[in-house]
Amino acid sequence: MARISPGFIPGKRTAARAAACGAVAVAVTFGMTTSAQADYYDGGMPGRSFNVKAVGINDTWVGFLDTGRKNWKNSGAGANIGRKSSAKATFTAGRYNESWLGLYSPSGFRSINRVFKIKVNAKKIEAKAGSKMTEWCRSTATHELGHALSLDDNPGTRKASLMKHSRNRAKVQKPQSYDVAEVKRIYG
Repeated sequence: MARISPGFIPGKRTAARAAACGAVAVAVTFGMTTSAQADYYDGGMPGRSFNVKAVGINDTWVGFLDTGRKNWKNSGAGANIGRKSSAKATFTAGRYNESWLGLYSPSGFRSINRVFKIKVNAKKIEAKAGSKMTEWCRSTATHELGHALSLDDNPGTRKASLMKHSRNRAKVQKPQSYDVAEVKRIYG
């Protein structure tokens, strides 16, 4: 759910957002209009096709990963996320004593050797999901894969989005039309 990227310089995104806010202020001042777009996340993969490896998880969690992959593949975004034991990008789940539901951590250079690690926090999801654990796990897995597709958390739109922390995880388990449009925009 939350994206934490310890490998990146913290001020970089803050400066980029400040510049973006300045551009919007200038556009509004001069009567121009701007389109609402999700925050592009530079921790994503260089393309819409990549592989991920399931690490240290049982068949149930592999199923959540596979559902997330299929959700993106069937979304119309042009994403093709494979699962291979030789992949350097990883997906795992555990019972972590942390506040996040999901953690996406990229490393390497986007255009050269980008990989990522996704961790899903079963303990936190179980505490929040009640009887909707399966739905929350699917939503979280698909959300975290959205970061690999260069989507940031909490896009600045009123439209439904899988990337919003405020989404109803029991109902929003698949990329929404806004998410699909953003992936297409980012990757051309």
